[in-house]
Amino acid sequence: MSERVRDYFNGAAEDFDAIYGGKGAWGRWADRIFRRDMYERYRLTFETCGSLAGKTVLDIGCGGGRYAAEFARRGAATVVGLDFATQMIELAKQHARNQGQEDRCRFLAGDFLQMDFEEKFDVCLAIGVLDYVAHPRPFLEKMRSVARQWIILSFPSRSFFRTPFRRARYWVKGCPVYFYDLPAIRDIIAGLGRGEVIKIPGQGMDTFVRIEVAHVPGAFQG
Repeated sequence: MSERVRDYFNGAAEDFDAIYGGKGAWGRWADRIFRRDMYERYRLTFETCGSLAGKTVLDIGCGGGRYAAEFARRGAATVVGLDFATQMIELAKQHARNQGQEDRCRFLAGDFLQMDFEEKFDVCLAIGVLDYVAHPRPFLEKMRSVARQWIILSFPSRSFFRTPFRRARYWVKGCPVYFYDLPAIRDIIAGLGRGEVIKIPGQGMDTFVRIEVAHVPGAFQG
């Protein structure tokens, strides 16, 4: 990811994290209507994983730690949250403390592609991350190298109505953003494992991808 993306998310950390519950009732209602893909990909993530008891998780682009704390709450033994925006890491630590999950969560600031991992993780996810990655295949190949059971992803979809507005909005803020259609996504994930591509209904809604790199008893089976 570029420094422009890092700088954008350092500045927008609190506003972005508020989508998951930090707004008033009206703001939460509007987000659930116009950003319902964010809530649906959250639901699909935990549906996919099934029982998390004793599992290890790597959450790339963990943001404010909403997924990480929930993985821990559901029984994951260790959750490593990684984000290269330091302000996001501070929010994630605070959220884990507020949820009483700080003992199971560890948060690191850094660039995933530049980091070395001595361990593998049962679940490796990157939700809302590939929007900002110019060349996703090397990113996914590294995810495959550290994933033991599941790779979980989201891709921003192309939309005649929403894509130009989102691209322009991020351009003004100096943050690049990328979009994908279904054939491109299938090409990008080819050979990584048994993949399922789920387009969340609606113009401009995300595409959710789960890739099984090893059989997981008790987890989702497509």
